[in-house]
Amino acid sequence: MQPRPPRPRPVRTWFRRHGRDFAWLAPLLVLAGFVHSSGMTRAPAFTEVEGETITRIADGAWSLPADFGLAQLAAWIGPAGALDRAAHAVAAGREALLVVQLLGVVLLWMLARRLDVARPAAAVAVAVFAVSPLALYLHRMVLVENVAVLWMLLGFALATARRRQPVAFPAAGVAVLLAVLTQATFVVVAPFVVWTMWQQVTARAWRLALGGLAAATAAGGYVYVLFSLAGPVRGGEAPEHLWSLDPVLVAVGPAAAAAALLFRPLRPAAGALLTLALLIVVPGGSAAVALPIAAVPLAALLVPAAAHRLIVRLLTVRGRPEAMPLAIMTATAAAALIVVVTATWPGELRPLLRGDAVAPVAQAERWIEANVPRDARLVVDHTMREDLLRSGFSAGGVLPFTSFPVATAPGDLLPLGAAVPARRTFEPRPPGWTHYDYIVSTPALRADDTDRPDVRTALVESTVVAEFGSGGGRVEIRAIHPLGRAVAEAVAAGDRRTVRYATGQLLRNDALTFNAAARAVASAGRVDPRLVIVLGKLSGTHQLDVSLPALPGEQDGVRRRLVLGGLPTEDEAARLALWLLGQPPPFTPSQVDTDGTTVVATYSLAAPRGLLPDPP
Repeated sequence: MQPRPPRPRPVRTWFRRHGRDFAWLAPLLVLAGFVHSSGMTRAPAFTEVEGETITRIADGAWSLPADFGLAQLAAWIGPAGALDRAAHAVAAGREALLVVQLLGVVLLWMLARRLDVARPAAAVAVAVFAVSPLALYLHRMVLVENVAVLWMLLGFALATARRRQPVAFPAAGVAVLLAVLTQATFVVVAPFVVWTMWQQVTARAWRLALGGLAAATAAGGYVYVLFSLAGPVRGGEAPEHLWSLDPVLVAVGPAAAAAALLFRPLRPAAGALLTLALLIVVPGGSAAVALPIAAVPLAALLVPAAAHRLIVRLLTVRGRPEAMPLAIMTATAAAALIVVVTATWPGELRPLLRGDAVAPVAQAERWIEANVPRDARLVVDHTMREDLLRSGFSAGGVLPFTSFPVATAPGDLLPLGAAVPARRTFEPRPPGWTHYDYIVSTPALRADDTDRPDVRTALVESTVVAEFGSGGGRVEIRAIHPLGRAVAEAVAAGDRRTVRYATGQLLRNDALTFNAAARAVASAGRVDPRLVIVLGKLSGTHQLDVSLPALPGEQDGVRRRLVLGGLPTEDEAARLALWLLGQPPPFTPSQVDTDGTTVVATYSLAAPRGLLPDPP
């Protein structure tokens, strides 16, 4: 009787072959997931490109194959219900980018090991890819370029195959094609993937074919990229901004690529990184965001990989006269790099991990939902539009500012008698800026460098009614004045004079005790006229302590919140609250709260004009 053949144990076999790699990779995945998810919905600030991406995914306004990148993001956002869970629509997209980041860590590890990078050096590459401030800033943004990086890394990894090349090489080509379909700028890396394949084969026919393919992709790809970089780049990144985010990786990455050219297996990746760096720096101005996103994993790979190869080279010359100077230079460079990383990375990572650049946007959205009627017409950016639609605003009343036409230079005059060409398609345009009630000035709106006359005029002919945040991250909710800002300010000055006269009489009333802040506000006439009339009625029946606190975001505006204290009992406070709620419009508060013997009444945003008589 023949003995039975041993039963196959694929899991045990896999762990025997890859167990050590898995032991190294598992904690790196935990590290990458923890760092990426810590504050990913708070920093960096939402961008207009992210908002447009999420809007198209939420509306289903994409199609294949033109929007292959959007389809891949939608494959997570839709089935996972991310839009239903997230507080902001853009945050739902950033949840998908966490999955993309973890897949990128696995692919970068696989590529490093296929290039014979030692496990400690490969771990450093993954750590740089996950923790670098520049990488973290770019990888969190909802951009299809981050998905294209996965296909690029997969293409490089498959191109390094030494076995089963008839299967691996076509698969690498498909991966590069998918990267280009996801974001066309990634055609830049296609020749270097082909170069990697060329290194793995020895047959002359294969090398000629791959060399011709690399030349063809380089010729076509670079013509496309150079033409695309010639015009204005929307949502691009300026080289100086990249430098401010992470000077270490920006400086050390190209230097490591230059050193990696000494080693044959690393030359394709080094050539790709140097080419991307040149395309970022040489044209000047903003570069397509795809270029730094594609460069980050290559830089993260080449820094430890080149260092590992140099150390191996140094060990081979041990005992020779040149060994000691090489060892001193290597140790000095490593120590300097560690010092620079320790000095710069914590400061750059702190805003990304602990900061909240999105807080002003969230506060502005809550203010709009609480104070702006649902039938109002607003001009916003895409990062806010989807959130406002989910809160009940109509799609026709919330307009993205990018819908307004851009300024066009007058063309040459047609000769007399020439036929005027007819427009082939009807392109609906939104009404002018005077049709809208509010414009929300966000960092994304202000970062748009396209000249849109309607947007520019709406910002000039509007006044701030609520402001959140400060500096470049502030969000302003501005009321648009169709007759112009000067007319509106003149009317507001007249209203303040009327209110100042009426509040002057209240300040002399012994039944009302204003605190110092409320007295200053009342003396300046910055009080809603409805509050003045209500206080006048109450002064005949109650002895009250009065304060006029500002609502969040309205520190410099007209006070429309009234806090009444000094009531003898809680029952008296409850009766006063019911009396306030029973007042006829427009004197009915939008909200009344009681806290012991204190009553807080909040009125709606806009008061009718003409409630108070003109001063004598």
